[in-house]
Amino acid sequence: MTAKTEELKPGKYVGQTLNQVRHGQGKYVYDNTFFTYDGSWVEGIKHGKGVLSMRDGGYYKGDFTNGEITGKGERFWAKGSIYVGEFDRGELSGKGEMKYADGRRYTGHWYDNMYEGKGTLHSGVGDIYTGHFHLHKRHGDGNQAWADGKSYEGGWVSDKPHGHGIMKYSDGSVYEGQFYHGLSKGQGSYTHVTGITYSGLWIQDEIPPEEFASGLAFVGSTEVEINHGESFSIELAVLHADGSVMEGDTGRSLNVQVGLLATLPGDKTTKIKSDTGVPGEEGSVSEGQMFETPFGEARIANLAEVTKKDTRWEEYEETREESTPNPRSDSETPSEDEEEKDGRPASRSGYEYIKLPAPAPTSSKRKTKCGHASWVNVVIPAHELMEALDSDEEEGDMTEETKPKAKKKGKSSPAASRKERSATPEDKEKWKKEGPRAERDKDLLQYAAPGMYVIKVEDVTQPKFFDRTLPPIYMKVNVLRVKKSSTKYLIPKSAIPTPAPSKKSER
Repeated sequence: MTAKTEELKPGKYVGQTLNQVRHGQGKYVYDNTFFTYDGSWVEGIKHGKGVLSMRDGGYYKGDFTNGEITGKGERFWAKGSIYVGEFDRGELSGKGEMKYADGRRYTGHWYDNMYEGKGTLHSGVGDIYTGHFHLHKRHGDGNQAWADGKSYEGGWVSDKPHGHGIMKYSDGSVYEGQFYHGLSKGQGSYTHVTGITYSGLWIQDEIPPEEFASGLAFVGSTEVEINHGESFSIELAVLHADGSVMEGDTGRSLNVQVGLLATLPGDKTTKIKSDTGVPGEEGSVSEGQMFETPFGEARIANLAEVTKKDTRWEEYEETREESTPNPRSDSETPSEDEEEKDGRPASRSGYEYIKLPAPAPTSSKRKTKCGHASWVNVVIPAHELMEALDSDEEEGDMTEETKPKAKKKGKSSPAASRKERSATPEDKEKWKKEGPRAERDKDLLQYAAPGMYVIKVEDVTQPKFFDRTLPPIYMKVNVLRVKKSSTKYLIPKSAIPTPAPSKKSER
C-alpha cells in the first residue's frame, strides 16, 4: 500500500492505495467540487470513519458503511442546525438529537429524516412536548407544556389533541374528557379556576347554551319579617333554564349586600338621615352609600352573624305554640288575668331575660356547593343611618312592671301582685332601668333599628365563567319593632326547668 502526495484537483484522490485502489486514509474531491471526503477507504469505497464536507460549509463526520452514511455521526448544516445521532444510508434514522438554528431541539427516534416513535421536542420559546411522533407530527400519547403555563396530557392525532385527554389552562382551569382534532367534543368535565365545575356534553370547544346556569333564586320567600334582634338565614340555589337546580355548580363566588330602604310604614319615631354617606377608599363601599334595587335606592348597611344563641327562648315559643291554639303576637301585652292563666307572673321578678348574642363579623362572600349557597343565623347589626324623632306616641315606653293593672275579679291576687301594687315610685323607676326588659332593650341596640331592608346577592366570580355572570337577586327583610311592654325574649321563671339536685347534695 502506497501514499500519493500529488496536488488535489476535482475528481482526484490523495491518500493511501492498495493495488492502485483507494484503500486506507485518503482525501477525495468529487468532480462537482461540492463534496470532499477525507477519511477511511476500503477497496475504493468510503468505509469506516470519515468527514464529508460541503462547499457551502456543511459537513458530515462519522461512520461510513460500504460507501453510505450509515452508523453514528454528526451532521452540520451551513445555516447552523446540527444533528448528532444515528444514520441509515444518508438519512436521519434511529436515535439522535437535532439542534435547529432557530432554537428548536428534538431528541428521540427518527425514520427517513422525520420524527418517528418516542421523543422530546423543545420549541425554543419554552414549549415542550414529550411523547410519541409519527411522520414528523405529534401522534399517539404525549404531554405538551406551553410556555404560558398551559399543558395537555393525552392522545394526539396529526399534531392535535384527539381522544381522551386532560387540558390544564394557564389560569388554573382544567378540562378532562374527549377531544376531536384539537377541540373539546363529547363528554367532559371542566373545573374553572374559581372552582365552578361542569360535567357533561361539549360541542366544538363550547358548552351547549342550555347547559349553562340561567340564574339564582332564593329558597323560600323573597320577603321575610323578623322581630328586632332576631336572626334569619339566606338560602339560594343556582338554576338551569328549566328551573331545576344545577347541582354541578360548585365554586361560584357570590356576594351579599344589605341596604336600608325605608322606615316601617306608620313609624313616626325615626327617620332616615339625609346625609349618611361615609367616605371610603376608591373602589370600596362603605355604610351609607347608595345602590340601586328594584324597590328603589338603598343605603348600604352591614351583615353579621350570631354564633352563640340561647335556645331556651325558641324552645319556650315552640311549647307555647303547641299548648295555645292562637299564640299571642310578640307585641301584645297580657292582662293580669291572662298572665295568671298562662302561668306568667305579673311581677318583674317573675321573668328571666334570655340574653341576645352579640353580632359578630362575617364574610359577605360564599361559594356555591352542589348548586346551593347560604348565610345562616345572620343579622343586620346596628348602624347610623337613622335618627330618632320627637313623637307624642309613647310607643310602649312604660314597661309592663309600671303599667297600671286591671282590677282582678274573684279571689285575691298573689303576693307578687300585692308587692307590685305597693311598690314605691322609686322601686318602679329602678325596675324600669334595671329590669329584664331594660336589659333586653339595651342589648337590642346592637342590632339594626326596625325598618325595611333589602338583601342583594350577586355573582362576583372572577374571572368570569365563560364570560358569563348571573344577574343579581333581591329579598326584602322587614325588621319589626319590639315594644318595651312586650315579653319578647323573656321567659316566665316558672317555665324554666329546675336543675336536678346532684348526688353530692342528696347526701
